[in-house]
Amino acid sequence: MAIRGVIFDMDGTITAPYLDFLRIKEEAGIGDVDMLEYLRNATGAEYERVHTILMRFEEGGVANAKLQRGARTLLRYLARQRNPTALLTRNSRKSVDGVCRKLKLRFDITVTREDGPHKPAPEPIWRIAKQWKLSHQEVLMVGDYKWDVLCAKNAGIPCALLLNGEPLPDWAALAQYRVRRLTELMEIIP
Repeated sequence: MAIRGVIFDMDGTITAPYLDFLRIKEEAGIGDVDMLEYLRNATGAEYERVHTILMRFEEGGVANAKLQRGARTLLRYLARQRNPTALLTRNSRKSVDGVCRKLKLRFDITVTREDGPHKPAPEPIWRIAKQWKLSHQEVLMVGDYKWDVLCAKNAGIPCALLLNGEPLPDWAALAQYRVRRLTELMEIIP
C-alpha cells in the first residue's frame, strides 16, 4: 500500500540535533533514565526542579535550531504530492511553536508531550491516522531515535530511521527503512 501521510519527529529529524539529552539528565541529576518517564513519576518540588531544567534547555534550543539537510526539499515535495504531514515530538508545545516559527515550518497536525501519551506509546499515531482517514499502512513515521522506531512499531505503521551519520544501533532493525538523508524518502513516497 502506498504511503499517503508522513509523521516526523522534530529534534534530529526535521531539525538538526540541538538538544543534548545526556547533558540535561546530568544537570538534573537523574541518571540514565527516560526524562519524560522520570517527570511522570516525580511530584511536587522534584517535578518542578527537573521540569524547569528541561524547559530551560528546550527554550534555549529554539535559538540554536536549524533545519536538517533536505528537510525543506522533502516538505515541499510532500506538499506538491498532497501528502499530509504531522509533527510528533516529545518536546513541549512552547519549544515546538518557537522552532516552527523560527524555521517557518507548517504541519497539518502537531502533537507534543502535553497532548497525551508520548512516544513510544502508539496512541498519537493512531489519532493522526484517524484524523487523516488513512489506514496504518498508509502512514510513515520518520525519526532518528528508538522512541520513534518503537512508536511506529507499537502503532503498526512503517518507519524510516534517519541515521544522522551514526552507526546502526541494535534497535534499527525494527525500522523498515534506514536513510542517511531526508531526501531519500522521496523514493519511498512516490
